Amino acid sequence: MRSQNDFTTELLYFSHGYASSTGMHSHSYCQLEYCIDGKLIASSLGREIVLLPGEFWLIPPEIEHKFHKTDSPQDFISIKFRATDCPEPQVSRDPVCLFHLDTIRDLIDGKGRFKTYSQESRIVIEDALSCLLRHLAKMPEHPRTSDFEANLLNAVLQSGAAISIDELADFFKLTKAQFKYRFGKEFGNGNIKRHIDGVLLKMAERQLLYSDLSLSQIARELRFSSLYAFSRYFKHHRGKSPSEFRMEHLTGGHPLR
Repeated sequence: MRSQNDFTTELLYFSHGYASSTGMHSHSYCQLEYCIDGKLIASSLGREIVLLPGEFWLIPPEIEHKFHKTDSPQDFISIKFRATDCPEPQVSRDPVCLFHLDTIRDLIDGKGRFKTYSQESRIVIEDALSCLLRHLAKMPEHPRTSDFEANLLNAVLQSGAAISIDELADFFKLTKAQFKYRFGKEFGNGNIKRHIDGVLLKMAERQLLYSDLSLSQIARELRFSSLYAFSRYFKHHRGKSPSEFRMEHLTGGHPLR
């Protein structure tokens, strides 16, 4: 059983800014990316990774990764640190981890009790990182998604509401019939349109809850033809408009970050 000291951390670097494209590389230290606005797109371990607002990516030492430049604006927090122990690489939106990350974000943004680059802030950040790692290590492992499922998710994340089954088949370099057959094997003959809707709605909810983007910006980000089309789509599936959904959670104690 791990002791409290197994997750001691040493802060090396942090920033709050915008992503730029990089080549494939690795570090001797841990790295954590926390998406605030837009989409943070990267590649690692043979997969493409897309972070939405309110999601973070933990990258342990010596794990190769690269970031991709996109046309849409990205806002994120990047933290590099050493740790005596580090869980496996993972993307998560665990609420306890987000509590610790928001504590760090407040310090980086100058909203905390201490000055951003003070020794006190460093101690708080290192303690928050240790708590985050300790919590992740105690969480049960999630079953690994198949390459097909991961690639399908990323295809929908990139194309948004503009995606079609024909385009998905082209993305996988399959005929439409082959794609439907493969989808059925992976998801038990589930409805493809319903699956796409589930991903789009999850994306919309994350943007509404955790980003500062306007409704028009979210509609464009998700590739809807107009704000009206986005609002109508969201209300059809969720029973309330995007603005009602955002306001309900804001007044219910879920602050927009």
